[in-house]
Order: sequence, then structure tokens, then C-alpha cells
Amino acid sequence: MKYNVDEIQKNMHIRQVEGIGDRLEEDIRNILNRAGIYFRIFSRAKTPFSIAQKLEKPGYGFGEHDKKMQDLIGLRVVVYYQDDMDIVRTILEKTFRQVGEWSKTDNTEEEFKASKLNGVFWVPEEYQRVYNGDISFLPIDATFEVQLRTISFEGWHEIEHDMRYKSPYGDDFWREDLSRTLNSVLANLELCDWTTLNVFEKLADYHYTERKWEMMLKAKFRLRFDLEPLAEEICQFLDENEEAAYCLYRCNRPEVLFALLRDGYHEKITYNLIVKVINDSVADYEPKLKRKLAKICHDILKVEKPQRNERLELNPLDVTPSFQLKVTLSHDPQRDLNEEFLTAVKFIAGWAQGRLQNIVEGIPDTPIDYEYHEAGYYLQILGNISLGFYKLTFEHADAERKGVVWRTKVILERSDYIRMKVDCDYCHNPDRLIRDSFNKPRFVDEIFRKIGYTDVIPMMTKPHKVEKMKEIEMLSEFIADHSRTLPVILAVEEEDSERQININRLAETVGTYAHVFLLSKKAIPMMVEKSDYTTEELTGAVWVTFQNGEDKFYTRERIANSRFDFNKYAFDSGNVYEKAFRHKLVRLIKENTSNLPEFCALLLDK
Repeated sequence: MKYNVDEIQKNMHIRQVEGIGDRLEEDIRNILNRAGIYFRIFSRAKTPFSIAQKLEKPGYGFGEHDKKMQDLIGLRVVVYYQDDMDIVRTILEKTFRQVGEWSKTDNTEEEFKASKLNGVFWVPEEYQRVYNGDISFLPIDATFEVQLRTISFEGWHEIEHDMRYKSPYGDDFWREDLSRTLNSVLANLELCDWTTLNVFEKLADYHYTERKWEMMLKAKFRLRFDLEPLAEEICQFLDENEEAAYCLYRCNRPEVLFALLRDGYHEKITYNLIVKVINDSVADYEPKLKRKLAKICHDILKVEKPQRNERLELNPLDVTPSFQLKVTLSHDPQRDLNEEFLTAVKFIAGWAQGRLQNIVEGIPDTPIDYEYHEAGYYLQILGNISLGFYKLTFEHADAERKGVVWRTKVILERSDYIRMKVDCDYCHNPDRLIRDSFNKPRFVDEIFRKIGYTDVIPMMTKPHKVEKMKEIEMLSEFIADHSRTLPVILAVEEEDSERQININRLAETVGTYAHVFLLSKKAIPMMVEKSDYTTEELTGAVWVTFQNGEDKFYTRERIANSRFDFNKYAFDSGNVYEKAFRHKLVRLIKENTSNLPEFCALLLDK
């Protein structure tokens, strides 16, 4: 299948993908630094061109037996010692959820290849919460690949990757004898890795025999030790207690490193810390001696965390919209307009009272001035029944997330009709953006059910049926109407009803903040006359038009290729593609409704 590079570039938001890769890299780096091993780590995200090129290879797709790309994000961890590959491997398995098994180089007695491990892991959902691109039309998993190799093979890999793997000439480029010579270089690199370990084992043995405890620890564990020397009290203890010294020397290096990770906070890795960790969690010798060494280590390492007395500067918070609505309430001539106004006020005030029921009572449900201010909570009501004006402002700290403040502003204005404006947002530190922050207040649905409201035309939780040319023309005029503030979704009927998106369920979900239309099969030829699309393109398609004139067109092929991004969304009975697409469409509409053009300025001017 041919993939369009421009479409990938437009929908994928590569910079955000790179940001996820950067976070993965940073988190892995922090863990490995705590373990004290020598390493280098690199990350990359595939370019749109590279994505298209790879997906055009045979075997990639959405079919039952097809495979998906799993290395949109790739990380490479390069370790200095051969035995650290297994340690890093275990750390990654304990940190992330793995997909399948590790793939490793298969070497034979007659052939040498660069020794490396490749593993695939699911990207944690919380890492993806700031990602708002769309990869549903591509056979790509929400995974990342990690390559592990030693530093000796790092240079070799670059040669092999460019001169062999990526070579356009294939095997014709290599003479058999020279290829064999190059492989012999690789054999020597592998020998160097294992010889280096043997050298340090012998050094550790030598320094143990000479009772040079600090140098023994350095050679034995090969970690990024701080320059702080081993305490004289510990050296004296080891000099006087052969059993303890031997346990220190013979303990298992990987076991010590994992114990170091479990030890909790440590700003730096010192010889004193290693002795403490071994004595507390690894060594097995006479309990009385262990308690004595534990006391020595405790006295030496009594300050475990640095004191932070510096004053933190306060910085402005970012503001992110979470829901916005600007509509006209539906007026029934048989009802009193003022009564409708007061009914809407009661719903809004009742919502505020419900949110503050454990904090304050007696919030007025009539248009009068009122103010409540307490630590973490602010409520202000400005109202005048004779002027037909009501404004409520409510702010509160998030109950679970530190440094997050939620704000809701709502205005009712009564003239010949009643206008309602709702603006919800949250204030946060720049690094605490909340994914899926859509926040529609309960009173919006209550007002919709009891009174109703319009955005040029009435809002409905069932689709508007379009069957005649006159209805198509009215729809076109409505889409072009500049006073419309909410998006329009047009779903086109599919010949195969089983592949039809569930438009009724969609309307039930978004009908209070988006217009949903259904174009019947018999009206498709009429729509073809009014649009630039063919019958084949329109059948089963979904067309979304936003209030700024921007639109998105999803063909039935793209809908059928939709997949869920995250595991939390259930793959239950049938029509998985339909549910996945509908979920992505709802998310798109919610994000749009959270950012109506010029809306905030209009509201704040009041």
C-alpha cells in the first residue's frame, strides 16, 4: 500500500512523538544513573518519509495476519560492559510492559555477528496524554523499541547498518574473503568485551588479597563511584573481620545493583553506600557482625537527603480550555421567558452548591450578588433579575493533582431570548498538562433536557436525517453560516449496514456540543452534485466541518482501518474499527469544543 508522506506529516505531530521519546529516554537514564552503571542512551522518532517507506514493505497492514510498525519511537542503550546488558534488560522488563520476547543475535561457531538485544514495549498511557496526533489510519502500534548493545559493538553497528543493512547493492557489494575479514574484526571485539571483564575480576581478586578494600570495590562493581573515599571505620572493620570482607568480595554484582535501586533516594553512589547496601540486603554472615557494620554505615551516612532551603520563584500558570459553549436557549412561546431564565439560574446554582456541599451552604438560586472565598475555593455570583443578567464564577483547587486550579464561568443574558455562555478551563504548571481534560458541567445537560438550546438550529441528541435536495441545500447554508459556533458531523450511509458507524450512539454522546447529520443512501447522488467527492468516496464516509471553515474527511477505508491507541479501551464484541473511529472522533470534537475561536475574549469582556 502506498502511504502519502504529506498526510502522515499533517496528522502525526512528529514533534509530540519526539517529545514522548525524550521522556522515555530521560526516565530510563534516571533509573540507570541510580544503578550507577556506565552507559549511553539515544532516542529518535521515525520521520514521515521513513514511516511511509517502511509501511510500503510487504506484510504491514490491518489484516488478521499483517504486522504493525512497532518502532515509531526507538531507543538505543549502549553499555560499557558485556554483563550489564542483562542488568539493563531486567530493569526495562520491570519498568515497562513488554510486547513479545527479546530478539537477540544468533551466532554460530563459523559466523560472528554484532551482539545485540532488541525489545519492544508498550508506551505507558500517561506518556501519551499530551499527544493529540492521529495515527489510526496507519498500521502502527503504540510501542517503542529498545536496542541494547555494548560500546565495542556501537561503532561496528554503524558500519554494518550503513554498509550492509542499508546498502542498495546488497551482497553484490562484498567480496567473500573481505566480508570474512570484516567478521573477524567483530570476533576480536567480542573477545575484547569478555577479556575486559576477566581483567577486572583478576584486579578485584588481587586487591582483596592485598586488603585494599576501596580498590577491590571499584574493580568488583565497575560503577560510576563518587570520589568520596571509603571511610576508615569501614576499612578497619573489614581488616578485623575476615568473614564480612569475604562476603563483600563474593557477593553477586547484579544482586547488589538491584538492591541499590531498591534502596531509595541517593544523590550519588559512594563506596560507603555500596557497603551499606550489601550489608543490609545481600551479604549473609554472622548477624552480630552485620549489626555492627550497619551501625558504622548509619553513622557515616546519617544525612541521606540534601536540605533544600533555597526559595522557589513563583511563575505564571498556563491556562488550558476544557469546555466552551455559546448558545441561545430554546424559548417555548407557551412558557414565560423570565421563568425559563430563573429555571436556568437554579440549575447553575444547584450545580455550584453540589460541588461545595461539604464546604458551604445557602448558595442563592436567584439572580442576586453573592461571594464566597476560602483557601482553595472561590465563588462569585453577579445577578440582577430586572436586567435579566446572571454571571457565576467558580474556582477550586484540584483534589488529586497538585498545582492545578479549575475555573468555570457562565453567563446568562435575557432580552427577547436567553443567551448562555459557558467557559471552563484549568490553570497549571507548564509541565502538568492533563490529557482528556474535557470538563462539561452537569448543568449544561440539565438545561438542555429541561429547556433546550440552539446554535443557529436546535441541538439534538439524535441525528438530523438528510434525504432531499432541499435538505442538502439547507445543510450547505447552515455549514456556511458564520454565526454557527459548534462543529458539524455528516455521516453518510453505508451499503453494508454492518460497516456503518453507529451514528445514533455518536449523536447521544456529542449532540449537546456538536451537530450530527446522517445523509441517506438515496441522497448520495445529490450530494455528489454539490461537492467535489465521488459516489465511491462519499459512501460510508464521515465529514466534519469546524466553525472556522476547516474540515476533515474520513473515507470508509480509513474508518475501517481505525484501531484503539490504548489498551484501556475494550475490544469487546464486533465492529472494533467502528468503536475505535467513533472514540477518536468524539475526542476530536471534545478538543475542538474546548477551544472556540475568540470565545474566551468575548466572555471575559463581560
